[in-house]
Amino acid sequence: MLKITAVFPLQVMKDIFLLGRGELFLSFIDMADILMKQSPTSTTQHDINVAFRQAMIKIAMDHEELAKQFELTLSLPPVQSSGVSLKSKMTNSWKYVGMSHKVSWPLHVVLTPATLEKYSALFHFLLSLRRAQAYLQQCWATLMTIRTGAHCLQAVWQLRTHMGFLIDNLQYYVQVDVLETQFSQLLNRIKSTHDFEAVKVAHSDFVKTLQSQLFFTEPIRRCVYEILELCFSFSELIQTLRREEFVFSSKEQEAFHRISVDFRRQSSLLFRVLSAAKNHHSAPHIAQLLLRIDYNRYFTNLS
Repeated sequence: MLKITAVFPLQVMKDIFLLGRGELFLSFIDMADILMKQSPTSTTQHDINVAFRQAMIKIAMDHEELAKQFELTLSLPPVQSSGVSLKSKMTNSWKYVGMSHKVSWPLHVVLTPATLEKYSALFHFLLSLRRAQAYLQQCWATLMTIRTGAHCLQAVWQLRTHMGFLIDNLQYYVQVDVLETQFSQLLNRIKSTHDFEAVKVAHSDFVKTLQSQLFFTEPIRRCVYEILELCFSFSELIQTLRREEFVFSSKEQEAFHRISVDFRRQSSLLFRVLSAAKNHHSAPHIAQLLLRIDYNRYFTNLS
């Protein structure tokens, strides 16, 4: 009998779709960021896959075999009914990135097109979270180079610290509390059976659980993405300050104030909706996340 764990590439799926190889995607973000912050063109998808393969080479990953199985995609919005393209509104290709997988027999029974769409959505979310974390680290490095500045520099540092704290805890929750835990449970279920149908059920339960615990329900999903977008906007604002003296123009000051107010509101909203979800569903994984982000009762006092 064909051993199921040998034909089902669990680790590879986790490494790529679920960003198990974090160093690979940090390298990819660094290589592709300038390209991806521009509007998508007819060559963008090809170019980001070249960057993805280069990132694999950089971390000494078997890129040739994986390149045949996995490919980054751009799911662009459809053309308007008037025939006018929406490209003028597409200012950032990161918003449309996903991942596809060439499934070999007999895995098509488990990795159906519908399942791969769910994996791609998970990949997009996890990559967005990883980007936010990487950008905030870049902001820290940029701010460390500033020697003198206006009175608002302290407020900028404070906002970056608050953003970094929340994003780092979300990242830890995602990778440790959810992905590692659920992946370990999936492995145990698969190793304990020789029935391919049981593997299919176990894997389906795994994907559903990931969607449930990784904020794929409203309004949590929308709130988390709003927070990530605010982190991206803050990063863009800070990265324009590549100079020794910290100087905000009136326009930049206004943008910073708006980001600061919106982040405070959205992070407080996230705490409230997570608290409501924990109370309604009695979810221990959410309770653990809330304990981390509210260890000093900061969000409790805001609510």
